[in-house]
This record gives sequence, structure tokens and C-alpha cells, in this order.
Amino acid sequence: MVRCVTREGRRNQVRPLRVLAFNICILAIGTATTLADPQLKLVKSGTSAVTIDWVILGTTTYSLDLRANSGGYTVGGLQYYITTSPANVVTCGATPLTPLNDQFVAADLTGFGQAPTAGATVNSDAAANTTWYKASSPDYTAFSERSVGTYQFNVGSLGIGAYLFTPIGVLLTYGAGEEVTTFASPGTFSLQVMPEPGTWVLLAAGSFVVA
Repeated sequence: MVRCVTREGRRNQVRPLRVLAFNICILAIGTATTLADPQLKLVKSGTSAVTIDWVILGTTTYSLDLRANSGGYTVGGLQYYITTSPANVVTCGATPLTPLNDQFVAADLTGFGQAPTAGATVNSDAAANTTWYKASSPDYTAFSERSVGTYQFNVGSLGIGAYLFTPIGVLLTYGAGEEVTTFASPGTFSLQVMPEPGTWVLLAAGSFVVA
């Protein structure tokens, strides 16, 4: 009798551990699947995880880093654009794109490639597209998440409110028929435009008078 109870007790102790281990395995598989997809995301310059930020009304320019992950694919070409919501209210700044010192270099934006044009309306036409294209071998190697450039936007005309920036793009993988793989967008960047601090004080005072 005692031996039977002891076995049952051990089973009751082991069962939660098995469930926990199973859940961890499922989580690990799900995470691996998510990270394996080619991804593009916009973050605040110098960061890797910020998806929301605030600026004061009247700010003229604002910079965002575009981070990419090739998902293990060898890259022949990389093309993307950025949409905004509301649409067509943000323009590229005077220095729309600053390439970083990695395998994506400024020279790859000329010739077959294309850099966004200063003053172009974001997501309105081809002038705001970005295309990295390596005309000769070797192709870009597969890469994990990294910044591929810093984008400058002219936000001086934006009013108080929230504005969403979403990167959309594809990569060209050489080899089996030059396949085109669509990027996943793991997050939309939200830029909140706020009144100046003095305006907040005036609004608070006005509300108090009305009350």
C-alpha cells in the first residue's frame, strides 16, 4: 500500500514537469519559426526594440533605423518602402538615407539600386523606394537582425496625433530560380506628436477656468 501511494505521488510530481517541458519545447519551436522569417522593422535610432516614441509639435526632422533579418537566405537584392498612416503626410528628409558600414554600402544604391529622394512623399511613388542590389558576386551573405540604414523624415508639418510607420519589402534570393521572398513586418512604429509643455499648461488652465 505504501509503495503504491509513493508511485502515485511521484507520478503527480513528474506530470507537471512533463507539461512544463512540453510547453517550453512548443515555445522554442514557435520562436524559431518566427525568427526564421525574413523580417523588417523600424525602431528609434540607436535601439533595437522601441516601437513607439514621442516628439514635440514643431519638430522638423526625425530619424528611424530600419532593421532587417534575412531569415537565413543568401541575399541577391533587397527592396522595400515605408508606408505611413495617415498616408502621404510624411516626406523624406534632406538626408533621407544614411547607409551603415556593413555589407550594405552606399555604392549598392547606385546603378541597379535606388536610394530614396529627399523631399519625396513617403509611400507615394517610386522616389521613396529603397533598393540594395549587388550587381556582381559574391552576393550578400545571410544575416541575423541588423540595422541596414538610418532614415530621416521631415515631420515638421505633422499636427498633434499618432502616425504609424510600417516597412514593407521583398528580398531576392539567388540560386533556385532567383526566388523572391516577402518580408514579415513584426511591428509598426508609432510616432506620437505632442503639444509643447507650455501648451499643456495653457490647456490645463483653460480647463480649470471652464470647470
